[in-house]
Formats: sequence, structure tokens, C-alpha cells
Amino acid sequence: MTREANTYSIAVENQDIVIRLHSELVDQDTLAKLLNYIEPESIRKRSQLTQAQAATLAGEIDRDVWESTRQKYVEI
Repeated sequence: MTREANTYSIAVENQDIVIRLHSELVDQDTLAKLLNYIEPESIRKRSQLTQAQAATLAGEIDRDVWESTRQKYVEI
């Protein structure tokens, strides 16, 4: 399967999606931001985590980060 436009093409080869972009279409920083979005979004879609479990995990992470960095902000 291949889709083509003047500035890009998308093809599926085996288990890979191959995207070719004209170099003037997008700069590398913007492309990197897009790719950095795609990976966690893919993980989120496959996740079986409930909203409550996610909130609990986020709270645990927040507490751990605070414990490891609070000495930088508060005199103990």
C-alpha cells in the first residue's frame, strides 16, 4: 500500500511504515517533535491502565520526584 502526494509518500513495507518527506516540507526539529509525540501516544492507546490507576501512579511519581529534589528548594 502506497500513498503519494507532491511533498511526501507513505508506504507499508513488511511491518514498517515508511514515510518519505521532501526536505523543504518540514525541518528536523519539527519532525523530531512529531515523532516524540507518536511513541507515547502509541503506548497510551495500548495501555490497559484505568484512569484511577493512572492517577495513583502519577501521585507516586510526583511524591518520588519531590522527595529526590526538595532539598534544592526547601531548607531541611
